[in-house]
Amino acid sequence: MEKLMRVVRSEYFPAGLVLGGVLLFWTVGLLGGLSWLSGGQSPLTVLAWMIFIYAAVVLSPVAIALAVLDISRRYRGTHDAGIAAPLLKNLADLRRAVTARLQRED
Repeated sequence: MEKLMRVVRSEYFPAGLVLGGVLLFWTVGLLGGLSWLSGGQSPLTVLAWMIFIYAAVVLSPVAIALAVLDISRRYRGTHDAGIAAPLLKNLADLRRAVTARLQRED
């Protein structure tokens, strides 16, 4: 239970859940989930289902792109922190050196 709570509290969980949901949606669709439309439902039910499926198909690439972008941004933020700090310090030192040199030339 503790491991499950650690996974749910992870910063990657929401984006991973979106990716899993989109993958499940497309898997069910490829395995015949749309065969429900061939039954004897009322036209309004079929229309509502088709509008829902159309919206899901159109929005799923957007959801995937946003989830991948979020995961990569979070991954870079946690793994590049050790690299970014020295680079920012070096950049600040370089700026001070250039500013000092420009002031001496004036």
